[in-house]
Amino acid sequence: MPQMVVDGRTLALSHLDKVYYPRTGTPKGEVLRYYAAVHTALLPHLYDRPVSFLRCPDGVEGEVFIAKNPPAGTPRWVRTVEVPSSSGDLRQVVLDDGAALLWAANLGCLELHVPQWHAAAPGLADRLVLDLDPGEGASVLTCRTVAGLLCERLAADGLDCWVKTSGSKGLHLLAPIEPTPGSRVSAYAKALAASLEAAHPELVVHTMAKARRAGRVFVDWSQNSAKKTTAAPYTLRARPRPTVSTPVSWAELAEARTEEDLVFTLAEVPGRVAELGDLLAPLLDPDRARPLPAPERPGRAHEQPPSPEPETELEAGTEPAAAASAAPAAAAPASDAGSAPAARRSPPRTRSPLVLEPPVEVMRPAAVTAVPPADGLDGSGVLYELKLDGFRCVAFARGERPPYLQSRSGRDLAAEFPPIAAAVARLPAGLVLDAELVAWREGRFAFEELLRTRQARAAESTALGLIAFDVLALPGRDVRRLPLADRRRLLLAALADVPPPIQPVMATTDRVEALTWMEQLADTGVEGLVCKAAGSTYRPRGAGRVWVKYRRSDTLDATVRAVVGSAARPEALVLELDDGRVVLSSPRLTSVQAGRVAEAVHGRLGRTVRDPEHGSVRPLTAPLRAEVTVTGRPPMATFVRLRGD
Repeated sequence: MPQMVVDGRTLALSHLDKVYYPRTGTPKGEVLRYYAAVHTALLPHLYDRPVSFLRCPDGVEGEVFIAKNPPAGTPRWVRTVEVPSSSGDLRQVVLDDGAALLWAANLGCLELHVPQWHAAAPGLADRLVLDLDPGEGASVLTCRTVAGLLCERLAADGLDCWVKTSGSKGLHLLAPIEPTPGSRVSAYAKALAASLEAAHPELVVHTMAKARRAGRVFVDWSQNSAKKTTAAPYTLRARPRPTVSTPVSWAELAEARTEEDLVFTLAEVPGRVAELGDLLAPLLDPDRARPLPAPERPGRAHEQPPSPEPETELEAGTEPAAAASAAPAAAAPASDAGSAPAARRSPPRTRSPLVLEPPVEVMRPAAVTAVPPADGLDGSGVLYELKLDGFRCVAFARGERPPYLQSRSGRDLAAEFPPIAAAVARLPAGLVLDAELVAWREGRFAFEELLRTRQARAAESTALGLIAFDVLALPGRDVRRLPLADRRRLLLAALADVPPPIQPVMATTDRVEALTWMEQLADTGVEGLVCKAAGSTYRPRGAGRVWVKYRRSDTLDATVRAVVGSAARPEALVLELDDGRVVLSSPRLTSVQAGRVAEAVHGRLGRTVRDPEHGSVRPLTAPLRAEVTVTGRPPMATFVRLRGD
């Protein structure tokens, strides 16, 4: 096995010829050489910051997933730290030296993302970040114009800033600041972005709604939240080409004539670093840090404050705790108690607020095996929602009439869940929500609690919640023909002042953020993601083309106990999980997997025996370990690979 010595440590490397970027034919070995070449410039920007990885073990066209917890088998010499999270303490890797960096790269950790704070002071940001993302019809050159305007406004507030490419389509501005709580930095950045939009509405937008971004630049202020991360300087990106988030000078930015002038790949960046040094080095100088101005009037030397904007619009800054639904607050316990105008000759006719009556046909997402990209459904953008394990419920608020909680099959669940029925009864008459009825117990969503009697739930104070992901009707108005992005805004507005147990589901248009949420909230029982075309109307027929669901999987270690099929062509494996469960791998092994298993089990197979559950099998006479992904209820195990393969 090839080896590399980095910072005095010998690293065993694997599969150096595996192609990570098929479009350019770039193999894993070149990725490792790149990180080795730039690590002296990169590491200071990672210093003492917990790293979130975007892992691509089979390249950018294979499975891509967020990894926050230290991977299995993390060496003891790789530093890890505890990071506060909404679901309890989380451990993450800190890349302190070149050996740790190359160890991570060897695992397929292509992208490195870090927060704006250090592990020594969680939540206290020492830099401000503005992510400039061009909408359709705009480009990185449009971002350049916005970057110049932001630079002027920051300078008016006493802040210097530096710039780098995102490695994707836009730019990142970074300004060193004195340690400041992330919430305050986020508020300042949001006000700054909103002020710029008010002054240049044809050029800038500060909210994430795709429909508003055509031809303009989205100034994403939300990455200043303590819960968000940003692509680190010099990190590779998991794009079709091996592009790099690259520091550039303001002069270089001004001189760019085409978009390609601001695209840098792993082949170019080491030479830039050798020639120019680290253009972001001033960002690391504590003497350059400045106090953050008050958030009320950013850039006050240039512009007046922006006009008020409704806070109910879906914005990039929505955080898991505030967005509701998958945190304990989302399922706060619901109680089990449940002068006249002058006469007119012809009173006006009033329109009934009840425009929808149960039952209604519901949208049903189709199952997929991968989370679609942001343009992967119908081209209108994708809204990623957390998938929760509960009962589908269309809730009808009917004023003086009893509320109706329509199940998937159309029956009324109100009598079985009085606390939810009472909460729906308090909503405005005519409001109809498409939602998931969930139970919460001991820090997790607990589907099994929904199967118990109402008396049993009440006796044990089981918390119930109604997590709304769509609105079908407002008082007097059927809104199913509106695009999902518009319905989302109406949903947030309708529930803005509604307390638990009714709350909107967590949702974002940022795929990476959605994957991060899914991983962060895995311990709470979040099942996966429901991905919906932002432009989709509510049309139950054909829903599978514009609504899809991805069920998260857990990668676990298992012991291979037996094989099904012949020794030369195994069809499946009998696996014992580390928690003692015995499962059969499904679906059938591919021809490549079967060949590798056959080679590994050669000389380890006993005689064929009859297994009462799995039929004829050949037990192994020596241990063999495998990686599997486990999904569903009851569990289904999918074979990934043999350990050490």
